[in-house]
Amino acid sequence: MKILAIGNSFSDDASTYLHAIAQAAGIDLKIISLCIGGCPLKLHWENALSGAKAYSARINGQDTETPFSIEEALESDHFDFITFQQGSILSGKPDTYSPYIENLYLFVKAICPDAEILIHQTWAYEKGYERLSEYNCSSDFMFDSIKHAYSMAAESLGELSGAPVRIIPCGEAMQLARAIPLFATAFGDNSPLSLNHDGYHASLLYGRYLLGAVWYEVLTGKGIFKNSFKPEGTEDEIIDVLKQVAHKAVMQYR
Repeated sequence: MKILAIGNSFSDDASTYLHAIAQAAGIDLKIISLCIGGCPLKLHWENALSGAKAYSARINGQDTETPFSIEEALESDHFDFITFQQGSILSGKPDTYSPYIENLYLFVKAICPDAEILIHQTWAYEKGYERLSEYNCSSDFMFDSIKHAYSMAAESLGELSGAPVRIIPCGEAMQLARAIPLFATAFGDNSPLSLNHDGYHASLLYGRYLLGAVWYEVLTGKGIFKNSFKPEGTEDEIIDVLKQVAHKAVMQYR
């Protein structure tokens, strides 16, 4: 199974543990995350047009030093899945998606016609984080905006392709987890169970694990519950809760 994420640091977060999770289940999986920090869809489309070698690539959660263009990455392998996402600060603003996501879809499909295109739903910032000021200073409001915008983007691509476009519901999973008292943290309280490590990126252990579990279930169609992988330094009881959250989010979108 081969996956290319055309994204930013949020796709790096989501892909960090995906290979290891799949490996624990005996699945041969390769994930390449093409990253420019904070990259919005508009810049992805401009880079696709120009052929700019502007991307660093993280392969199976490990950084590489070779710069890539989008076209070079698309031609580097036969991909089963390719994902798009909006830059996080713009993710709840529907008018920032078009025409860039549609143009990018057509560009990618021309090179990789057999790959399934999915939309990676990003997540709201942690409660109390200063950049929530763009979303009424509310993590809940930001997520509602994100959910609506990604749904509209999926609908637009579905009309373009003539078939439904699936969403990888990472934002939904983050929101479901934050509703559990264990993870109901706020920016600056330094909780070891915060799902964010800086107010917006996923935390290096539990946050990234949750995202990887969501990707695993969506892309493989297999349940996460019996999977034996857990990042070093995590607790079994907490991982079990996150497995339940990941599965619930995926089922809501299935």
